[in-house]
Amino acid sequence: MRSAGVITVLLGSLPVLVAWAAGLTGILERHRPVTDVLAEVLALLLIVLAWRFRRGRLAVAAVLIGVSNYLVRGPLGGTDDGSGATALILIIPVLLAVLSLLPERPIGHVQNLVLFVAIVILSVIAAAVHGAVIPEAGTALASDLHKFVSAPDVGRLVFLIAGVFIALAFAARREAFEGALLWVLAAAAIALMPTEAPVAGTLAFAAAQVVLLLGVIEDSYRLAYHDGLTELPGRRAMEEALQNLEGDYAIAMVDVDHFKRFNDRHGHKAGDEALRMVASELRKVKGGGRAYRYGGEEFAILFPSATPAAAREHLETVRSAVAARKFALRAPDRPRKKPDRPKKSTRPARLISVAVSIGVAGPNARHSTPDSVLRAADRALYRAKSTGRNRVVSEGDTRAVIKK
Repeated sequence: MRSAGVITVLLGSLPVLVAWAAGLTGILERHRPVTDVLAEVLALLLIVLAWRFRRGRLAVAAVLIGVSNYLVRGPLGGTDDGSGATALILIIPVLLAVLSLLPERPIGHVQNLVLFVAIVILSVIAAAVHGAVIPEAGTALASDLHKFVSAPDVGRLVFLIAGVFIALAFAARREAFEGALLWVLAAAAIALMPTEAPVAGTLAFAAAQVVLLLGVIEDSYRLAYHDGLTELPGRRAMEEALQNLEGDYAIAMVDVDHFKRFNDRHGHKAGDEALRMVASELRKVKGGGRAYRYGGEEFAILFPSATPAAAREHLETVRSAVAARKFALRAPDRPRKKPDRPKKSTRPARLISVAVSIGVAGPNARHSTPDSVLRAADRALYRAKSTGRNRVVSEGDTRAVIKK
């Protein structure tokens, strides 16, 4: 079960609520020279992170909030009736909803370049509507637009509809970025919607950038500690877990048998499916074990409070489950893209299976550290593969029986 974005959704409310409370109380009023430009400063940081992690949508969102903050405290500022932010009330929710629905692309992709240009054009239009760029043409239009947005609560409706789109995108993708956009939208509403309370818009926009940064942190954590293909914890997470092992424990190394041959015969997509299938079975291991993606077709299972003998029983169960599991390959005449009128394949789907070899070891007089136990488990795995595969071998086994 994927859980990406949950931390951002839960913690993203904190900076927004803090900004709202600070705006109401005026506690940061003396620091306005800093807080007023904080959203733009954070935008620069987010752009660098977006470039580093190839997150173009993040850069677009950061630029949108930074530019909006500049407009609110500059060209669109100076009015008491709220008309200065009227155009942004329509622009920001729509662009945020669009971002939540678009696929992720690098910053330089044409999709994001178009969005950057759109932000510039819409910002100029917003300033023109307010009368900051074309005073003669803008004054009447600003008044009419402000009446349209504020009178029938159209502005709130736009934010609500955008929120529904973003929430649906988050439910479908479960990514940290969509989770962050929910609170970015809320912060923009606080900054832009007319209110009797003296809420500082620049504080809300700064909070929006902080929420985007929180999403980057969660996303980076998943990249470092979780494997995207199998959804298991990754090698870095395993290496940290190794340092906490003490007393009685067991480490098992798992390798998919003949995986290169499987890939050559059935293709890499089928290989990915096989790895996901194996990971789903390893995730069910009992006895307190936890599975990790070690790399390639290799996995590891750590048993923090079990001896190798106790762990072996649970490993045998996992090995048997993998060997018994069948999955279907795409039929040769099945189209890659689903047609409007699907036709039943003339050839039956092929059911195939894979097997795993497992080596397990625990601490003893010769192997007293987790790293040395890991190497011992790897040597046991090598013996399992060299003596027949599809078996579990413990350190010190002198023979092994092939499992059918």
